[in-house]
Amino acid sequence: MFDTRDLASTELENQPPDEYTYRDANLSLWQSAANYAVTNMAPALIEAKDRTPRGIARILMAPVHAVNRAVSEIKKGGHQVASAVAPDFSALATVGDCAKLAAELLWAEIKGDDNAVSILENQLKYSVCDVPGWAECVTQYGIYKASMGPNPYRENMDVVKPLPDQTQIAIVGDWGTGEETAIDLLQQVKNQNPSILIHLGDVYYAGTGSEMTHNFLQVCHSILPGIPLYSLCGNHDMYSGGAPYYKLLDTIGQQSSYFCLRGNDWQIVSVDTGNNDNNPFTVSTNMTTLNRTEIPWALDKIQNAGGRKTILLSHHQLFSPFGSVGDVNGTPYCFNPNLYGIFKDVLSAVSLWLWGHEHTLAVYDQYMGLDKGRCVGCSAIPVFTRQQSYAPNTKLHTLTGNLPAWLATAQLGNDGTDYNHAFAMITLTKATGKIDYFEVPMTNPRANVIWSEPI
Repeated sequence: MFDTRDLASTELENQPPDEYTYRDANLSLWQSAANYAVTNMAPALIEAKDRTPRGIARILMAPVHAVNRAVSEIKKGGHQVASAVAPDFSALATVGDCAKLAAELLWAEIKGDDNAVSILENQLKYSVCDVPGWAECVTQYGIYKASMGPNPYRENMDVVKPLPDQTQIAIVGDWGTGEETAIDLLQQVKNQNPSILIHLGDVYYAGTGSEMTHNFLQVCHSILPGIPLYSLCGNHDMYSGGAPYYKLLDTIGQQSSYFCLRGNDWQIVSVDTGNNDNNPFTVSTNMTTLNRTEIPWALDKIQNAGGRKTILLSHHQLFSPFGSVGDVNGTPYCFNPNLYGIFKDVLSAVSLWLWGHEHTLAVYDQYMGLDKGRCVGCSAIPVFTRQQSYAPNTKLHTLTGNLPAWLATAQLGNDGTDYNHAFAMITLTKATGKIDYFEVPMTNPRANVIWSEPI
């Protein structure tokens, strides 16, 4: 992957810094295609254009950022994307001759205008562009779209695997970038001698087959050979249709996107919130939930734990004070009413709930009946300090009238521009459990414990 953000400026004047990933399948697939095109481009071709791979990646992905900004402005104005007039992308001409065409293509995809998509795809393939990669990018984008089949979710599974009475479980979230920071962090995980690695989901950009292989499998097998691997389903894992994600599950022997690890004293119940993640650009709500057949399975595991303590894992958060978890009739919520409705009667039986999705580390006070809710979605995605902060969003709708409170001493540090990354280590010793949160600085990737607590 290529970090195409720019702290000082962007190709378009008076715009915020480029985001890194997006919660939209069309934009994420284009990012995957652009990454593939640059990665497989002959070095001589890149040098002939007096560019670096990162520089070309920035140009090929500039339409993604421009379309996202346009959609954000439309939504900010209280308008619907479906009925909006096409934005003027002519400013992208300063980025590259074909950037405007690519932005118009992505806009047509979001609008569902298949005729315009077909015309623009052909124009991009055969246009004379000022940088290489556009034709390859649109071709790969088409391949990714064509490979998307029916939702491969596996219903009525009951995967229960043994959990040793004494074990160390590494938790990483939103980690699947394949970049140096992700590799450095996993090296630090290795130093803690884990027995199991669980990824809370999201292999970027769109969970394609090559990304599942290069960003997840190869890195894990190289650094943690022989250690059992598990990966929850994140929204980015479904943006290419989900087939590559399920192929990954078969490769690592996980079988289904939801599973239970069960020992004599503890159980880890992992649920799939990624399968039903929606596209916030085209619908009024992106509030995810569980598959209807998975709900009784998850509740049964918690209600019939047999005296075991339960650790619950998901990709999406139950709540957040920092940003909207989803909208209900245009109102941003700090909590997910769908997930709360499913689990509210059993939250007192959950010793710890870990989630990712939000690219931060947060240790929350007791909230909505959950004793320990923790966000660990900060294992690889770079986040500018000016893009995100540990500050409550008072515009969010709450259930109780109060936003969740969090532990200030467990906040991530930064290097002046980007936040550090983190992972967690769960240590189970028969009936006793604890969790350590390790911070990994950007410039000197050596892990240090930022917070520890009993479970």
